[in-house]
Amino acid sequence: MKFLVPNQLTSIFSLLIFTSLLCSCSMEDTATTENDLLTADLKAEKLENLEDQLKFVRQSTMKFHSFEQAAKAGYAEDLPFNPSPYVPQMGYHYINVGLMDGVFEMDKPEILLYVPNEDGELKLVGLEYAVPIAASPEAPEGFMGEQDHWVENPNVAGGAWTLHVWMPLENPDGIFAEFNPNVPLSDPSL
Repeated sequence: MKFLVPNQLTSIFSLLIFTSLLCSCSMEDTATTENDLLTADLKAEKLENLEDQLKFVRQSTMKFHSFEQAAKAGYAEDLPFNPSPYVPQMGYHYINVGLMDGVFEMDKPEILLYVPNEDGELKLVGLEYAVPIAASPEAPEGFMGEQDHWVENPNVAGGAWTLHVWMPLENPDGIFAEFNPNVPLSDPSL
């Protein structure tokens, strides 16, 4: 029978520790990957209150601070109505036609609102959800609570229920108000 000498035991022990650390890291990586694979819909279902929903929306749309990212996501298609003319206390509306499916999804606003600065650089000021009336004769459920009041807007998609969410630009009239007095009355770049 052959016995292991202390140096061999140390080497084997070190190898076992290294292997267990490697395995635990791999398991953590797998768990993280599985968590990342949760769809936004599943994450949205777990939100318990309006504050959680708005935090989720803010995180989901943060990338659109960059107009380049918004364009890559389909909000800048070359269409006759894209962008809209400048709307006082709203800004320019950039629509993603691919999202006009009649479904309210918190992380996928159909319209992004931008205002240019004096140099013409676009700044995200708000989001707008739009659900075609043809797809939903009644206003969507939308966010939790009674604060979100959908408006019937004949100028969007031949008629749509619309809801503004003023983030990241704060609105003194409320996050769901139709107009935002903090948005200039005219295009600042002109």
